[in-house]
Amino acid sequence: MEELLAAMNYRGKINMDYTNMLDRFGVMIEDELKEILAQEVEEAKDYHPFMGDSFRVLQDFLLRGGRRLASASTLIVYQGYKCEIDRDIINAACGIELYRHSILAHDDIADAEMQRRGGKTLHRTWAEGFDDRFGVGCAIFAGNILYSLAINTILRSGFDGNLLMQVIDILSSDFQDINESQMLDLLFEYKETTQEEWEVMAGKRAASLFRTALTTGAVLASAPEKDIPLLHNAAKHIGFAFDIQDDIIDTFASQEEYGREPGGDILKRKKPLHLILAMNRDEGFASLMKGDMELKEENIPAMKEIIRNCGALDEAKSISLRHGREAQSLISQTEMNDEAKGFFISLIDYVVESLEWYK
Repeated sequence: MEELLAAMNYRGKINMDYTNMLDRFGVMIEDELKEILAQEVEEAKDYHPFMGDSFRVLQDFLLRGGRRLASASTLIVYQGYKCEIDRDIINAACGIELYRHSILAHDDIADAEMQRRGGKTLHRTWAEGFDDRFGVGCAIFAGNILYSLAINTILRSGFDGNLLMQVIDILSSDFQDINESQMLDLLFEYKETTQEEWEVMAGKRAASLFRTALTTGAVLASAPEKDIPLLHNAAKHIGFAFDIQDDIIDTFASQEEYGREPGGDILKRKKPLHLILAMNRDEGFASLMKGDMELKEENIPAMKEIIRNCGALDEAKSISLRHGREAQSLISQTEMNDEAKGFFISLIDYVVESLEWYK
């Protein structure tokens, strides 16, 4: 998700109305997050200096920037039904942002990432002055702390208790889904994978985060009952479209666009959709992905050419497009106001337009 937004910003393709709306809601969330995190830092440093420093690390991690698409989506859905934004929903959206970062902390460990949005990942930060075991251990615990903070922030947001219990049920169910997806994603680096297996995994990955974000806004706004499954299914299709695009960006974007060297999925032998399709279509490509030989950066240009020539890139784009159009159809059937519908339809349009950036 972040990779797509970064590439969109780099290429200057974002519509100003869309950008302004996302930035406006993002500022609301960030301002409230600063207060929440500042309080956590103060409380932590009172009982141990290391914990005060640790919460400052988390503070930096959460406030590095980014468009806060998931949590802003919660606000936009809520406003789409209530036609207003209040302090309670901003607090609940902060819970979604904390939840998202709890996932990122653990995801970076599993993927052995060194950087996140221009700064060190949590496990690399804590490893400095100690060792890798210490860094990984602290990052695991920090991810758990962020999840706990997410729950507490939502529960303290001020909404009716029955509505809050529905949201916590959504969040906990989707948290299980996203952890299951990460286990499958890791497994796929070590075994041959089918397109059907990928769909099971992806249906629990980005789709899960969007389900949490959209349905939280709808539940807390007391949206019409018929709209909840519409948003649930729309989120699933948005998640698929975003997942496919993020994976294509990893392979085909330039370092300038992507913010880091492209081709990381290939080097780790991950199995995003376009690579699975290429393995199905080209035996030589499949042999490279399955083989014991270490893949290196110099292998990537030739492998990208195979993905293009065998039709795997175009097929993955086509699948992403279908998911995007289905999501737009579902969004249009809800009773959200035109501004909220327009935001999501416009967002999906940019995902679809970005399909043609990568050849």
